[in-house]
Amino acid sequence: MTPIGPAQESLQHWSAVAPAWESYRDRLFQEARPVSERLVDEVDPQPGQTVLEVTAGPGETGFLAARRLGPTGRLISSDFVPAMVEAAQRGAERQGLDNVECRVLDAQQIDLPDDSVDGVLSRFGLMLVPEQERAMGEIRRVLRPGGRFAYATWGPPDRNPWLFQIVLALLQNGHAPPGDPFAPGGVFSLSAPDRNRELATAGGFTDVEVEEVTGVMRFDSPDDYWTFNTSVAGPVAQLVASLDADQVGAIRATLGPSLAPFEQDGKLEMPWLSVVTRAA
Repeated sequence: MTPIGPAQESLQHWSAVAPAWESYRDRLFQEARPVSERLVDEVDPQPGQTVLEVTAGPGETGFLAARRLGPTGRLISSDFVPAMVEAAQRGAERQGLDNVECRVLDAQQIDLPDDSVDGVLSRFGLMLVPEQERAMGEIRRVLRPGGRFAYATWGPPDRNPWLFQIVLALLQNGHAPPGDPFAPGGVFSLSAPDRNRELATAGGFTDVEVEEVTGVMRFDSPDDYWTFNTSVAGPVAQLVASLDADQVGAIRATLGPSLAPFEQDGKLEMPWLSVVTRAA
């Protein structure tokens, strides 16, 4: 069998979970809505402008911007996974947004002219891009002078137990999700503020600000936690799907005690931390 590259592997992971992302689209958006609102505020879309969302998934963050752009403006909602773009198109139609264009675009090679958009957004996607420096340069290229780029990534594992606990349980049972989570393309690859400053500066941005935004991820029960994460968490979802019932049972037995500290009246409240970067 011919080995596949990081980009193809990533496409496989996220194509496989795209239906779950559409099914959970409202929950995925609302659980970290403060991040989306902060990103849109940082870009500050004005009526008649054009805003690009890269790594958009089902598109909800960009849809906030679309409302500010008005009927004469345009949101380009893009992702490199065709199934995600199709989900975004359905979401825009459901919300009655006529100023949204949904396109398959690779953040590493954006098929748009130089200086063609007024702002760029990305929520929880740039860290999953294998060639991050290339993507940052492409975003700088398509931005008009004075345009802003605002993006969010997940902070370090110890500040995001909602995600890390399930990964830890997998590792404790000898099942490592593919790839290095701290290498480019990994979920924690842009978890450090300094790394984001360096990346944006190297991409040609001169005015860079980084801050942390925190919140709480809520689950109805440990079962809900398990179902949610094994449905939407790309590489984790595919790994769990490949295991047999005994292996899954062992992982869940390991996971249970680690979730106990987050229980409140049978529900789970698990902190999250996002790193938000604004670059101009």
